[in-house]
Amino acid sequence: MLTEPRMALFGAPLTLLLAGCVSIPEFGFGTFTPAMQVVEEGGDPLPSIPAGDFELLGKDDPELVEAIEKFRETGNAPVVKKPGFTRFPFGERQPILYCKPLRVCEIQLEPGETVMNLALGDSERWISSKMESGSPESRVPHVIVKPTDYDITTNLIITTDRRVYYLGLVSTKEEKGGYFRSVRFYYPQQTVQRWSAAAAAAEESVRRERDRTVARLPLVDPQGLHFGYRIAGDRVSWRPIQAFDDGTRVFIQMPERMRSTEAPALFVLTDEGEQALVNYRVRGGYYVVDRLFSKAALVVGVGGRQKRVTVTRTRGPVRVRR
Repeated sequence: MLTEPRMALFGAPLTLLLAGCVSIPEFGFGTFTPAMQVVEEGGDPLPSIPAGDFELLGKDDPELVEAIEKFRETGNAPVVKKPGFTRFPFGERQPILYCKPLRVCEIQLEPGETVMNLALGDSERWISSKMESGSPESRVPHVIVKPTDYDITTNLIITTDRRVYYLGLVSTKEEKGGYFRSVRFYYPQQTVQRWSAAAAAAEESVRRERDRTVARLPLVDPQGLHFGYRIAGDRVSWRPIQAFDDGTRVFIQMPERMRSTEAPALFVLTDEGEQALVNYRVRGGYYVVDRLFSKAALVVGVGGRQKRVTVTRTRGPVRVRR
């Protein structure tokens, strides 16, 4: 008695005939051995990249991209000055902000970051407060500082849910170039890490996609392929198109329409006539058998409802019957 466990193949169920439940004489052409399908593992998951931890730099930030590239090459991240604001590299040095009485210095942090605490070294002559801008989905945190007199200095510590900022504050009388109206940060270490992770993920994705193609199994000279196989048997929708080998493996090309039908189980007759275990796998539209054989049978169903097609190796080229 035959059992019919089912397995998904090409999006359709696969009837897999177990070795212990097969009545071999039913085929009528020798001692056949059930082939064992090898299910290939999907591999480790792709490297994950945290979303929203920091801003990826785009083509609209050429100066910042150049600064990151310089950091990646030399380990030194420069200060980036743009009209209206100055951008400091976080973690590379302690920024010094030059402020003025009756003016505010605005410190903009990373979008999505939450300010937890502010600590001023001189809270009597300096004033600090926090505020936010933007939509609820992309809040931008700001810290405002203002001196109450000239020629005084202190320091400021900002703690957030992501990092701790250390800044020096100087109150100056200079009218040109000495007043920082707005200060921002960029994050060279995290950005380089993210770039590296994204590049590694893309490379891994390309490699796995390449490994899924039949062309990768194996890389051989087409002139070394042997197409001397005869296909015979029932005229079924899953009847193979052709078969060939590379001297080590046999490739059985299945029709495209098999994606929507039952896929057959594979049985082989070994060259030595032995009950040897034979593995096979499915790659694209091919059954790939891991060794050569003299004859194989593709089978669907049992008893009087059984349909089968044979694949027989011949000595010379054989025209495949459609």
